[in-house]
Amino acid sequence: MKKIILFGDSITAGYRNGEIDTILNTKIEHLLNTKVEIINAGIPGDTTKGALSRFQDHVVSYEPDIVTIFFGANDAAKLSGISVIQYEENLAYLIEQIGAKKVVLIGPPYAHQMMYHDERPLVDLMQYNNAAQRVAKSFSISYVDILEEMIASDSPTRFLETDGLHFSDDGYDLLARLIVEKIKERV
Repeated sequence: MKKIILFGDSITAGYRNGEIDTILNTKIEHLLNTKVEIINAGIPGDTTKGALSRFQDHVVSYEPDIVTIFFGANDAAKLSGISVIQYEENLAYLIEQIGAKKVVLIGPPYAHQMMYHDERPLVDLMQYNNAAQRVAKSFSISYVDILEEMIASDSPTRFLETDGLHFSDDGYDLLARLIVEKIKERV
């Protein structure tokens, strides 16, 4: 049985309506339509900096077959103190330590610009997305460009909860579908 670890922040954790639920795990399991063990290692508020201190215990120790790395929503926030260069270096280090052959990298998501324009402007999200793409390319690993997918929609906000940051059911449907596409490419 394949073991998949979802490593990330509150969006990975399934943060909705002020609580964490297993929506991402459930949607991925349903779409894969095969027996897998999915461990969710998403922590609300986390960044790549936080990930560096916990990847050994929360990822490597489980000896996973596949690891999704999904950070950026908090890294790209003005108050995080994590520059694009640090974000890129942190992602590269995580991939080196976890093992590139196991990783599916997911770039930062869209944040509602009417609500987050000052804190997470789209231009910044795009810079962090470009950094994540460079890392994926340098390791020749699968990349999910969730930002581009969300922006390309007629209504990117439909993927978001009313808080303008966390994912709605539509957002989790999109994210799960894109992750499963990358997993199936590898199997």
